[in-house]
Amino acid sequence: MSVDAPPSSTDGGGIWSPPYLPITLANLTVVAIAAFDGLAIVAALPAIADDLGDVALLPWVITAYLAASAIAGVTAGPIIDAIGVRRTFRVTGLWFLATSAAAAAAPSMPILVVARGLQGIGGGLVISVALTAVGLSYPHRLRPRAFAANSMVWGVMGFGGPVVTAALLTVGGWRSIFVIQLPITAIAIAAGWRTLPSTRDAPRRINTDVAGVALITALVATSLLAVSQVGVRWWLAGVATIGAIAFGAGFWRHIGRSADPLVSREHVTRFPLRRVHVTSGLVLIAGLAADNYLPLYMQTTRGRSESFAAFSVLFLTVGWTLAALAASRILEHRQEADVIVLGSSIMPPALLIAGLAVATDAAEAIVFTGFFLMGTAIGFVSTSGLTLMQSSAADDEMGRVNSAHQFVRTLCITYGVAAGGAILLFVVDRRVGNVEVVRSVLQGDDVSTSTSSLEAIRDGLAWVHVFAGVVAAGCLAAAITLRRDVVRRNRTPAGT
Repeated sequence: MSVDAPPSSTDGGGIWSPPYLPITLANLTVVAIAAFDGLAIVAALPAIADDLGDVALLPWVITAYLAASAIAGVTAGPIIDAIGVRRTFRVTGLWFLATSAAAAAAPSMPILVVARGLQGIGGGLVISVALTAVGLSYPHRLRPRAFAANSMVWGVMGFGGPVVTAALLTVGGWRSIFVIQLPITAIAIAAGWRTLPSTRDAPRRINTDVAGVALITALVATSLLAVSQVGVRWWLAGVATIGAIAFGAGFWRHIGRSADPLVSREHVTRFPLRRVHVTSGLVLIAGLAADNYLPLYMQTTRGRSESFAAFSVLFLTVGWTLAALAASRILEHRQEADVIVLGSSIMPPALLIAGLAVATDAAEAIVFTGFFLMGTAIGFVSTSGLTLMQSSAADDEMGRVNSAHQFVRTLCITYGVAAGGAILLFVVDRRVGNVEVVRSVLQGDDVSTSTSSLEAIRDGLAWVHVFAGVVAAGCLAAAITLRRDVVRRNRTPAGT
């Protein structure tokens, strides 16, 4: 196979066959880095605070990474389309390697926060490269399997990540979390250095949409500020939300008027991209709004240990992973829109099962069954949506299409978590007049909780499921509309 082009779409075999094996290894290693970083850093926060102090800056160890990653993810599209997947991967891989080393060596909390922000730039770019590489490296029949393999890595890291993290913290301290990323990143760079597709014989000038970058940065910053102030300063959360809406509207107006925008409107609204963005975003909001607070409920209302509560989120992850694997097989015989409808149809009853189980103090097995089915719904919708999206994109716009979708997903996850937290804290505040106990548990403090607070947390999570159910209904409506439009277009003769 030529090093400058992906294997022919007529090649046989799967993603593990010799023509695709180096690409698969490179992609999965990149995904493993992102999955491990997300799981490990949260667990390492107490050790970081104990070593470096400046506890007030501790949340920014995660927030700085997420903000930079979201911004870099959407700006990655024009870069990839201008200079190609392989060149972007090389530069960003080396960048991530260097910034991981800087984070490991950070002597103070402010420097660690800066290093994490720089690391987030590389993280956002590398993940966008991985998604784009799937669309450019594999034929349509193998893309669902590639996305399923990515989900499998997330699932494996969900099980093994906490164990590895605990061992690293015991043996080498929090710095070892960053040190271990160095050889993994080096392996990914080596695997993809010459195997990822080079979509440009000669690089073009990279689009420098300064106004677009500024507006998207302001949107991300105000969105994260709004999330961070939920339950802390409601007035500031409201102001930040209004600011996020204003910056979002400004960005939308800008990309409609600019001759060479960061992201074109067609990459958001063109058929079937708009429906894919909507269904994928809504299913993530519906599932993660509740799942993010399941450990809190398990640790308080159910009286479970912190370790048990932490592992409770794995049921959604397992459902997501298994559904992605199943979708990769189903899509060999059914259209993507059919599988999106299937996943969207699973979410409402899944939320009903989990919500009723929470509200009535039913057996934990029923709660976990509901969350497993919620993950199943996400897996079906997400995998099929990515496949449909990439099948509708040309090679020279694959970077921008994937980056736009990834940005939508990131914002929806952020808003879903924020909405779930706002509802939970609102119910607790109305019932007991004090939300400090919720924040204390979320921060890992060992606190005693009154019976009224336990019941308020339970009812709050139940109302989160009600909100998620409304969102899931919207997702199902959008999925049905997408399938109807796909069927209609397939029946319409070309050129009419």
